[in-house]
Amino acid sequence: MIRSDAAPWRASLAAIALSALLALAACGERQAPEPPTAAEPAETGRGFDEAGLAQLDATLAELAASQDRSGYVAVLARDGVVRHVSAAGYADIEAGRPMDADTVMRIASMTKPVTAAAILILAEDGLLSVSDPVSDYIPAFANARVAAGLMHDETFEIPTAPLVRPITIEDLLTHTSGVGYLFDYRTHLGALYIDRDIYRAGDQPLAERIDTLAGLPLYFQPGERWFYSYSNDILGQVIAVASGQSVEAFMQARLFGPLGMTDTSFFPNERLNGRIAALYTHDEDGAIRRIEHSRDLAMLAQVEAGGAGLFSTANDYIRFAQMLANGGELDGVRVMSQDSVAAMVTPHVGLERMGEEQRRIGLAFGYSVGVYVNADGGRQPGDFGWGGYFDTIFAVSPSTGVVAVMMAQEEPGPGTPDTTSAGAVFANLIGDLITPESCQSRS
Repeated sequence: MIRSDAAPWRASLAAIALSALLALAACGERQAPEPPTAAEPAETGRGFDEAGLAQLDATLAELAASQDRSGYVAVLARDGVVRHVSAAGYADIEAGRPMDADTVMRIASMTKPVTAAAILILAEDGLLSVSDPVSDYIPAFANARVAAGLMHDETFEIPTAPLVRPITIEDLLTHTSGVGYLFDYRTHLGALYIDRDIYRAGDQPLAERIDTLAGLPLYFQPGERWFYSYSNDILGQVIAVASGQSVEAFMQARLFGPLGMTDTSFFPNERLNGRIAALYTHDEDGAIRRIEHSRDLAMLAQVEAGGAGLFSTANDYIRFAQMLANGGELDGVRVMSQDSVAAMVTPHVGLERMGEEQRRIGLAFGYSVGVYVNADGGRQPGDFGWGGYFDTIFAVSPSTGVVAVMMAQEEPGPGTPDTTSAGAVFANLIGDLITPESCQSRS
């Protein structure tokens, strides 16, 4: 959401952190899950190693005290029950407001799986199909063209070629559409996408911002390969057109309301404003610095960005993650079919079309979630999740029954410690949380 040279680093780090976060030792035969509960801590330690939980708490406290981040929060569930909540440091250092599981966070790209779920709900309703051309809903994409090169020619134009086939909704769900993003600083095509940043503050409607994207050349023909992009923001406009509602209204009615996610919104209201975490960064000297309101684009952007715009809490988001783990339902309320969830977490983009870093760690891609396809390093095939730019991450491990959300609020800066991000910290400790003893202690 913020144009920063740290963005490619954060995307790579999030993938690596997710890799380790999901490196959960399988416990053999799964027990039947207990009925899912609200995101309140159950008996601490049930389903996890108590010494490992104590180490998690101590590590977060130490890192927050040394201001590696302003604060951290982690919510851990197993077999459908929240087992442990760990929080340390501050949501607002200057005000002395502590971080907790109800702190409202900028979740950035953790919006993407929510948008994908909304699209699949619309498909269940018969209002769209994932095989539909995007131009059926956003006509400007009928005229999309593909860059023949990433640099401009002697006339300062990017040469283009016509589409071999239309971009489909599935291409957007899998980030194989060819659409670009904010983080290519090396090419003239990347400069075009940066210049037309759809997240910038202003009152331009979402539909106009997406039409602007449709006028930019694609990086490649649809379906050729995976490339992280504005795809989910385009899907947000598809939601608005197909449902006849705003993205916010549709998600509140079909996801957030039924799931009890009362603190999740693109536009935090007065009730939530007092719980929004301050945003921090680290300067060249490694000192923590608060981001001024005028530079906090997540707060300033008045657009329902389906790829990056939601605010949520750890307590709220784990309800969404647990719904996916449960196959589409939570607390007896079904919001998606089991088939839709299965489609979402199936690796539609195999390693052969992923980037080099993703191939190295065995990360394929489903419908807007990363999905692991091998068991290297203790990962289990089918583990899935995703992270966000401001240092938030979630993970679901079907083979162990673990669902985890961990959050901080850091805009990557020149002195941001990469090894103490929310995902990286949890990655270093997960082996101590999931042990043979904790497998045996599950009830």
